[in-house]
Order: sequence, then structure tokens, then C-alpha cells
Amino acid sequence: MTNKTYPISVKNALRHFGKIKALDDFSLTVKQGEFVGLIGPNGAGKSTLIGSLLGLVGLQGGESKLFGFGPGGVQGKAKVGYLPEFFFCPDYLTPNSYLKEIGVLHGMNPKQTLSASKGLTSLLGLNSHMDRLAGKLSKGLLRRVGIVRSLFHNPDLIIFDEPAWGLDPFGRKALNEILLDLKKHKKTLLLCSHNMEMVETICDRFVFIENGKLKGEGSNEDLSIEDEVKIVYENKDEVISGSKQLDGCWIALVDKKDRELEIQNLIKSGSKIIEVSENKTDLIDWVVSKSDRKDEV
Repeated sequence: MTNKTYPISVKNALRHFGKIKALDDFSLTVKQGEFVGLIGPNGAGKSTLIGSLLGLVGLQGGESKLFGFGPGGVQGKAKVGYLPEFFFCPDYLTPNSYLKEIGVLHGMNPKQTLSASKGLTSLLGLNSHMDRLAGKLSKGLLRRVGIVRSLFHNPDLIIFDEPAWGLDPFGRKALNEILLDLKKHKKTLLLCSHNMEMVETICDRFVFIENGKLKGEGSNEDLSIEDEVKIVYENKDEVISGSKQLDGCWIALVDKKDRELEIQNLIKSGSKIIEVSENKTDLIDWVVSKSDRKDEV
């Protein structure tokens, strides 16, 4: 299988800034149709990785390719829609005039650009703001313009860096609808975000980067219910072996297979059962388990 098969192919990428290891032998492959979450603490190397793919940051070793083409190559970048963390639209332009200028870069005339943008601007609630100067728009509205700018040319690969930043609940709902529609149409997404709920909800797979290294890969299957059950009960004595006392209650973690037996023992002992719940690992727990900086993630 060749690199051309993959929208994103990164092999043994190396980029240091002085003593800072932004990318340290980092490798990643994203297949067509995958939604992959890129997560990690501040300074982990996420932006450097994206920059290396787009030709904005040069590598000192290894390689990064888009659709089999080297970084900065027109053939690969033409298939990409990119929303940076800090999106910029000149204050003296309106969203309409800005999109028309960007459309020219994609070989689209103004009529084609506005037609292609219409559905997105409507869904994102931008129609009444498209002829206002960008300098007069709020950060949230500008973020919506950035989302339109990254998608109106129908790219095959979308790279989003904190797309929900500055969006109100209505904007976030619209963004989720857009992402789910992109997934339905087999588009590919690399989502860089500290919003664990969004990553967990939208992405098929997530990768954790720290100090420039790949520290873990997982999917929602790895966030499944564990084999333990938490039981909280009240009794003057410890009924379930290994229970810990907290705020006047006993807390015990027992195997699923022993749940019914332990509950029956509690009932026979006259204990008051406060809670019985299955232990579930969420994405935050998963990240902390992979990190070397457990107090800083």
C-alpha cells in the first residue's frame, strides 16, 4: 500500500526548537474516511505536526505527506480544508468579499464561491452578517466565517485546530451537525482539540502526543465499561473485603461477576446500599493514564 492511499502519512518526524522536542520520531497514518482526534497538553507538538503537513514548519528528519505529496505541495494542499486555532480575516473585508478572494485560489469565480458557501453560512447563522466588515464581528462570528472558509471548496481532508473556540451553544450545535454530515460523506478529519467531549463524540480514533512523541492511540472501544463495579454502602463494620471509608460510607470495587453476591451479603448484614455503578473510563481518564505529566494534563 502506497502513501497515496492515505490523506495523512507521517513517518519518524523530527523537529526540535533548541532543547524543545516538538516532534521526536513521531509517526501517524490517517486513512480515508477516518475522523482522528489529536490530543495532548499545551506545547506537546500538535501545532508543529499540523505545520509540517501544510509546509509551514520544516522537518529536520523523517517525512510528512498529504495524499502522498510532500508538505507544501499544491496537489496535496488543494484537497485540504484548514481552520487554524487563530483564524484571521482582514478587518477591512466583509465575509463575502473575503470568501470571494479565497475562492479565486481554488479556481472558483465569485458566483461559484457564494453558491458553494450558501448552505454553510445559513447553517452557521451567518447570512445577516456576510456584508458586515470583519472588524465589526465578534470572535464567535469570525470563527464561523473560518469554518465556512475551510469547507466551502469541498475538501477531502479537513484539519481543524480548536474549531469550537469562541462558539456559543448554537454555533457548537451547528458545528456538530456539519462534522456529522462530513462523516456521512466519507470525508477525513484531523481534529486538534482540548475539548475531550467533542473528540470522544465525533472521532473514530484518537492519538495522544506529548513532548513530541506518540504516547498512545485508542478508540471509543477503549473507553468501554470496565470489569469493576463500585458499591457504596453504610454499615458500622466493613462488609465487603477491601472497602475504603469515606465520609461515613464504605466504598468497594468488586468484579462484575461478584456483584450480585456482594449485594446479597450487604442485604443480609443490614447494610444500607447507597450506590451501585459500573466503572467507566472516559477520554480524560485515558489521557491521564498515558501521560508522564499527570499533574499538568
